[in-house]
Amino acid sequence: MTEDSLQLAFDTVYKAAQSEHNAGQYGKAKRDYYKAAEYMTQLASLSGDRLKAARVDRAKRILAIADSLPQAERPKQPKPKRTAPSDKASDAETTFAAAAIPDVTFADVMGLDAAKDAIRIKMIYPMSHADVYAALGKSSGGGILLYGPPGTGKTLLAKAAAHEAGATFYAVKCSDIVSKWVGESEKNIAALFDAARSNDRAIIFFDELDSLFMKRGSDVHNDRRVNELLQQIDGFSSKSSGLMILGATNNPWAVDSAAMRPGRFSQKIYIPLPDDAARRAMLKARLAKVKTDGNIDIEYAVTLTDGYSGADIAELIDRATDLPLKRSLGTGTVSGLTQTDMEAALASIKPSVDAATLRRFAEYEND
Repeated sequence: MTEDSLQLAFDTVYKAAQSEHNAGQYGKAKRDYYKAAEYMTQLASLSGDRLKAARVDRAKRILAIADSLPQAERPKQPKPKRTAPSDKASDAETTFAAAAIPDVTFADVMGLDAAKDAIRIKMIYPMSHADVYAALGKSSGGGILLYGPPGTGKTLLAKAAAHEAGATFYAVKCSDIVSKWVGESEKNIAALFDAARSNDRAIIFFDELDSLFMKRGSDVHNDRRVNELLQQIDGFSSKSSGLMILGATNNPWAVDSAAMRPGRFSQKIYIPLPDDAARRAMLKARLAKVKTDGNIDIEYAVTLTDGYSGADIAELIDRATDLPLKRSLGTGTVSGLTQTDMEAALASIKPSVDAATLRRFAEYEND
C-alpha cells in the first residue's frame, strides 16, 4: 500500500474504533484499535527519522488504549434518579463517554481566518507535521482561550478545530462539573480527564470558562474546583501533543489569572463580531436554504447588519421567514421570502451586543 492509502486506511479504522469505544462496544473497538496501530506502524516504516519516531509513539499510545479496554461490553442501564452525590458522578461519566468527533469543519465557520490559522499552528500541525516541529525545536501543548462577545461562533469554531484535528471533542459546561456535594465536583473533573486520556487525540472544550475558573479567594468550593482543574490541565497538557484544551468565554476578565499561565490557556484569541465578508457569507448560506420569491438584496442586508453577531444573523432570517410562513398558512399555498419581508425583519432586529461591551473587549485586548 502507498503512504496515502495507508493513511486513509488508518483514518477509517481509527474513527471506527473511537465510535465503538464511545458506544461501549469494547470487543470491536479493541480489534480496530489494534488494526489502526498496525497501519500506523507501517506508516512509520515509510517515514523519515523524526516523523517515524512520532508515528511509532502514536502506535504505542493506540495499543495502550486497546489494552486498557475491558473485555465485556458496557451494559445498557436505565438512567438512575439523582438521590445521592454518587449519581452526579455517574451522570458526568455518561456524558463524557458519549463524546465523539464533530462533523463541523472550518469551511462551516464564516470568516475568522486568523483564529483558524492560530488553531492550526497550535493544535493541528503539531500532529500532522511532527517532524517539522521537532526540527525547529517547537514544543506543543498548552491551550487556547477564545474570547469575545456572545454569539460570534466560538463554540462552532471549537467543534471545527476538533474535526480538523481528528480529535474526540469533550464540550464541558459548568453544569457538567459543579455539584453541591462536597468533593463531587473534583470527582467529575477527574472523570472528564480520564475519559479524554482514553483517546489518542482529544480536545476538552470548556464553554463559559469564567463559570468554571472564577477568580479564587471568595468561595472555598470554587477554590477547590479551580485547583483541581489546574492540576488536571497541567498533567493533561504535558502528556502528548494529541491531548489539547480549548476554552471560550464572554467574560475573560472574570477568569482566574492562574488559568492564563503557560501550558494552560496561555494563547488568547479575540473572536470579534463578523465583518462585511463574513456577514455576506452567513446571509448567503442561510438564504440558500430558504424558498424566495424574487431577488433578495444581500448587499443591502450586509450594510444594515453592521454590528450584528452570527446569532443575530440567524435570528434575522428566522424572523424574516415568519412572514411568508404566516402567508402560507393563511392561503394554503407556500409563499417564498421577499425583499419586503427582509426589510421588515431588518427594521425589527437590532444588534444584541452594545457599544459598551465592545469597548470593554477593546480595553481587555489592549491590556
